[in-house]
Amino acid sequence: MQRHRKRVVGVLIRSVSRSSPFYRAGLRRGDRIVAVNGEQIESDLDFYFFSAHRRLLVTASRQGKTYAMEIMRTEGTSTGVTLAEQPIRRCVNRCIFCFIDQMPRGLRRSLYVKDEDVRLSLISGNYVTLSSFRRRDLEHLARIGLSPLYVSVHATDDTLRRRMLGNPNAPDIMEQLEFLATHDIRFHAQIVVCPSYNDGKALERTMRDLLTLKEALCSVAVVPVGLTRFRAVPLRGIDREAAAVVCRRIGRISDLAARSDGVRKVFLADEFFIKARLPVPEASYYEEYPQLENGVGLLRRLLDSWEEMKNALRRHPASRRHVSHKKRLLLTSVSAAPFLEKIIDEMKTLRPALCIDVAPVCNRFFGETITVAGLLTASDILREVKKRRGGADYGEVTVPAVIFNYAGYTLDGFSKDRLGRALGIPVRAAESLRELIDS
Repeated sequence: MQRHRKRVVGVLIRSVSRSSPFYRAGLRRGDRIVAVNGEQIESDLDFYFFSAHRRLLVTASRQGKTYAMEIMRTEGTSTGVTLAEQPIRRCVNRCIFCFIDQMPRGLRRSLYVKDEDVRLSLISGNYVTLSSFRRRDLEHLARIGLSPLYVSVHATDDTLRRRMLGNPNAPDIMEQLEFLATHDIRFHAQIVVCPSYNDGKALERTMRDLLTLKEALCSVAVVPVGLTRFRAVPLRGIDREAAAVVCRRIGRISDLAARSDGVRKVFLADEFFIKARLPVPEASYYEEYPQLENGVGLLRRLLDSWEEMKNALRRHPASRRHVSHKKRLLLTSVSAAPFLEKIIDEMKTLRPALCIDVAPVCNRFFGETITVAGLLTASDILREVKKRRGGADYGEVTVPAVIFNYAGYTLDGFSKDRLGRALGIPVRAAESLRELIDS
């Protein structure tokens, strides 16, 4: 039997500014706000949404006693209230393709957290399946107008989707999305393609169903399943033939829908074009790059960025004093390496004194089927540099900044400084091609 999340009554106050009308009304640290203007408060989003009015009737509790207060506030100003951090709503699924379930033991605890939290969907673009959301939850989303959301769909066929999610109780995703659409909630969708599961006709049906949602559907990203060497569920990856079939089928649907709607909403991840050995689409294909964080359009951004920089380099001849003769090693992912190698070769024709070697880093940590930069680890970087005389020929190593999290650590716990000490060479993290060239 599926267990449902126990609802929290109220939100806990961590601090209140003395200049806040909430402080003047008597609210203090440790109080719990239960309701605002008769609306029950269950999350920080609830509080900030229902507190946006000028006149507020706030119900709070302190040491087991409940009291009410009337508060007048100026609209548009800060509440001055900081709420305690709330527990993340956890995912109840056992998806056959879940990357977290494919990770080895011994990494940071936070890496194993599987969230199903619409707050993170709204704020950070995290994808949720809505599989633990019931009608009351959806009505609440509609009530406070959380939009746009990021929703993992994978398949619109109920039986197939429940099988992929490993959750026999998952509700009908189309019914959920149609409900949100009728209440003006918009959403981005994601489909992780797993061969023999949701590819072929199942994928085409999913696309057709999603496109019926019209304006509520912001975009759809079709991405290939990522498989590590630690996976327990036997799954087949996307090879060249499978990638070519998906590109052809989804490309046709995407083009037809774009002509019909006047805007493209269906996008293929870069990895499909790489695996199928097809050209990367032009910038016009990606509209405003709504799925960039999902690996959709990163290569086009890189290539277009290089074209702009190449023109700038041609306009400004190299000055001897600006050219560094320090040899550098640029490490990148297996997927990106061919593109960066071509860029650096072209760059060297414009700046002959440029001393940069490009090297792809094979992902031994997760397995060689993982070829994206964001999942590279320090251990694999160390291995690659040691293959090159321990980096003795280089004065600097440049790595993709995306290998570090918000706190500055790799998946296996190395900071940039620690990585540099382990290599015995200064390490630079580049977020863009511009930073690479400027360095």
